[in-house]
Amino acid sequence: MNNLSKKPFFFKALTIISLCLYLTLTFSAPALASIHKYPETADRVMYRSVQSLRDTDDKAWQVVLYKRVKSGMVNSFNLRLVGFPGTELQHPVPLKVAAGDRDIGKANDIWSKSDLPINVGEYDFKSIITQLESNQPLRLNLPVKGQQETTLLVPPFSVREWRVLSDTN
Repeated sequence: MNNLSKKPFFFKALTIISLCLYLTLTFSAPALASIHKYPETADRVMYRSVQSLRDTDDKAWQVVLYKRVKSGMVNSFNLRLVGFPGTELQHPVPLKVAAGDRDIGKANDIWSKSDLPINVGEYDFKSIITQLESNQPLRLNLPVKGQQETTLLVPPFSVREWRVLSDTN
């Protein structure tokens, strides 16, 4: 008799937990990418994706992929890399980009066209972004001053966000 009285409580608790789980999964909002829109002028908008990633030497980098759209046309599509702490990038040296064992290409260094500090790299990414056909992780070979290239690994969720940014208008 004692064993039978515990079964209804167990089934009620299991039913309530299952119902809560079902409602949570069914009605939760989908995950949104961290792509932000910044109106710059009446006809020009900047879209930006920001990530914090670590290179193979465990140094932190802020990775900003952004595009400027004017009157519906993409003016620029750039990748900005900010090194911390005290990292100095070589300029003007192109950024080598690969996915798996496939070289995608080189992004031109456009740092000299800006007033950015030496720990920042600015690269024209327009020709690279058009070649990303999947969310396969990327390898960015960074030209760091005073050492061999260091590698920054871009995970699949970041590549997916970059591809979404590419399609955003």
